[in-house]
Amino acid sequence: MIDPKSAAGYRVGIVNPQTLVGTEIQSILRQRSFPYAKIALLDSTGQSTGMLREIGDEPAIVLPVSDDELEDCDIVFFCGPAEGNREWIQRYEEDNFLAIDLSQPSSAADGRLAVAGVNLDEIGGGDRLLVSPHPIAIPIAIVLHQIELLGRVEICTATVVQPASEFDQIGIEELARQTISVLNIQTVPHEVFDRQAAFNLYPATERNEEFITTQVHALTDPDTHLALLVTQGTVFHGHTFSLFVKTKEDLAPDRITATLRANAAIAFAEGDQAFGTIDAAGKDEVLIAEVRSDASIRGGFWVWAVCDNLRRSSALNAVLAAEKVLFGKAEG
Repeated sequence: MIDPKSAAGYRVGIVNPQTLVGTEIQSILRQRSFPYAKIALLDSTGQSTGMLREIGDEPAIVLPVSDDELEDCDIVFFCGPAEGNREWIQRYEEDNFLAIDLSQPSSAADGRLAVAGVNLDEIGGGDRLLVSPHPIAIPIAIVLHQIELLGRVEICTATVVQPASEFDQIGIEELARQTISVLNIQTVPHEVFDRQAAFNLYPATERNEEFITTQVHALTDPDTHLALLVTQGTVFHGHTFSLFVKTKEDLAPDRITATLRANAAIAFAEGDQAFGTIDAAGKDEVLIAEVRSDASIRGGFWVWAVCDNLRRSSALNAVLAAEKVLFGKAEG
């Protein structure tokens, strides 16, 4: 356990709190009764300084990030674009705070990847720079980590549909405007997306598959042949995963399902329940709708899953990592 700098309690910094992930972190800290004495809302982009926000029911002003502010913090969550965060993350040693980088792509090359449900037991008080991986990497790593408990995973091919919220609030707003425009047979706006995203599906414009697979390999067996295709979907929130997995040994679906269920970060549909992308919204777990053997490939099976990209794959993962370092506990 790491003691707070102040006798009043832990002081938390959230860099770029106006982002969807930054807002979600504030919500999760309250929901989990995180013992903070103060939350500082900080801006590294120059776009939200002076903005009025809320912490609980109290108004709060977003301040520019600075050494003075960072020195006052025990833990700092870095959200938003990597460019503005990079120089401030590197102050974690000099200013003596726990830095958790949620920037995409991560700007902390020397940080340690941390995923609840995979490797939090290995992380301790000496780890002061943690990286919460890309929201796509986290569910894939959790699923593969569990399957690896049964045997070697030879191949994993993943097709992922990403939501508009991966582009933050402006992505959600443009998808909404596009949807209305298409229905009204009007010109479709293209400020965030380079083409019509509403009622459409196409390969994601930003090609970051190599970056994501590198993070997954760092968390799981690096010898697994991992192929990834990210597509841009017409949903507002939540990633959808279609995973084809081939193990060295032929595993029964019931055995795979039982092993996946053993991870608190995973939940299965029960009874007549059928998980879809919208069911992931606000959920703390990776939701698995189906594990099905492939009829033509020995040792091959399919996993269909959904996950809230702002919560399980981002904000909640970061808060759970912080709790492990500060309090020595690993949950979820």
